[in-house]
Amino acid sequence: MSDNITTGFERVVPIANLLAEIITYTRPGNYGFRTSHTEQYATWTEIATQFEDSGIHPIKTVGYHMRRLSDALEKADEAVDRGRNAMRQRLSVHDSLRKLLRVLDRYREWVIRHSI
Repeated sequence: MSDNITTGFERVVPIANLLAEIITYTRPGNYGFRTSHTEQYATWTEIATQFEDSGIHPIKTVGYHMRRLSDALEKADEAVDRGRNAMRQRLSVHDSLRKLLRVLDRYREWVIRHSI
């Protein structure tokens, strides 16, 4: 595995912890990941793009789902406070997070299989 990918994962871990706090403790629709945490957002999207551009399918999938999570957070912030669309956007955040976690588990298994 490339050192750039390893470095990317190391840079993403603190941001993932921040996202966990934002999603857990912030009222839906007030996530503000892109606006309140601009440096972390820029790093997150940069690494997601780097992963998507890699030639390794499991890493590309991780990058895709990282981007989907940040997009879902932004759409939830833009949704109206009430109504069906706002609820869909909130559910989209949790769905994106669930899929990212599942992809990370698959990636971990892939690393274990290919390191033996």
